[in-house]
Amino acid sequence: MNNPTFIRLSGWSFIIGAIAFLPGAIAMLFWESQSVDGNAPLMQLSAFAVFWAPILMAIGMLGLRARYKIGGGVLLFGVIVGGSLVIVGTLVQFLTPDYSVSETYYGVWLGGVLVLNLCLSIFGVMALSEKPLPHWNGLPLVAGAWILLLPLLAGIIGSMSSPIIIAVLVIMTIAQVMLGYILQADTSPKMATA
Repeated sequence: MNNPTFIRLSGWSFIIGAIAFLPGAIAMLFWESQSVDGNAPLMQLSAFAVFWAPILMAIGMLGLRARYKIGGGVLLFGVIVGGSLVIVGTLVQFLTPDYSVSETYYGVWLGGVLVLNLCLSIFGVMALSEKPLPHWNGLPLVAGAWILLLPLLAGIIGSMSSPIIIAVLVIMTIAQVMLGYILQADTSPKMATA
C-alpha cells in the first residue's frame, strides 16, 4: 500500500474509531453507575466497540506519523506500547470468565488507552510549536488530552456519569473526527507523486 493511500485510510480509521468509542464509553459510564442493565445486547455491543476502538485510533496515529514528520518516535511508542496493552487487555477481558482476572485486565486496557492519548497529546504540543497541519494545529492536543483529564474531573464532580464528563467525551470525539478528516483530506498531489 502506498503512503497516500495508507494515510487516507488511517484518517478514516481515526474517524470510525472515535465514532465507535463515544457511545460505548457513555454506555459503560452508565453501566458503572448501575443505571442500565449490563446484560442487554446493546450493552454487549457497546462494550465490544469501546474496547476495540482504540486500535483504530492507533492506526490513525500511524497515519499522523507517516504524514507529518514530527513526533514520529512519540507516536510510534504510543502505537506499540498503547496498542499492545489495548490488545492484551481486550483479549483477556473477553476470554476470561473470572471477574477478578477480567477486572485486572480492564486496567491493562485502560493503561493502553491512556498511553495512546498521552502520546497523541505530546504530538499535539509539538504540532502547536511546529505547525505541520494545514490548520487547527491544536487539534491533536484536544483530541488526546481530554481523556487524561477525566479522572481529575470525576474526582472534582464526584461522578463519572455526569453531563460534564459526557460533554468532555463528546468534545474529544469531535476533535478526533476532525483530526481524522484533516488527515484523510490532506494528501497533497506532491506527496502522491513522491
